[in-house]
Amino acid sequence: MQTNNPFKLKVFSLSVRGIRDQTKRRSIFTFLKDQNATIYFLQETYSEPSDENVWKKEWGGELFFSHGTKHSKGVCILINPTSQLQVDYLYSNNSGRIVLITISEWTKNHTLQYLRA
Repeated sequence: MQTNNPFKLKVFSLSVRGIRDQTKRRSIFTFLKDQNATIYFLQETYSEPSDENVWKKEWGGELFFSHGTKHSKGVCILINPTSQLQVDYLYSNNSGRIVLITISEWTKNHTLQYLRA
């Protein structure tokens, strides 16, 4: 049996140079949603663990972090809120440079990693 719903993945990457400011973050999130990608990779988020709940609420979908400091580093993977992806595995380190997820849709699995040197 052949499925009529092939898996298509559109990825968008952006260096944000800090999105702790609420106005800037909301502007970036609106811009990203306009790109209509499935997965978004953000670098230089300057995020900390205390930011996670607020950012997830504002984004409306899943976010996966490797935090930096208030002034440097930080990477994040965002899943489009309308996506039906299932995240099966997550790995992130404490250096603010690596976050990895394994996703599945239908019968296919994909591993996505965001590595910032």
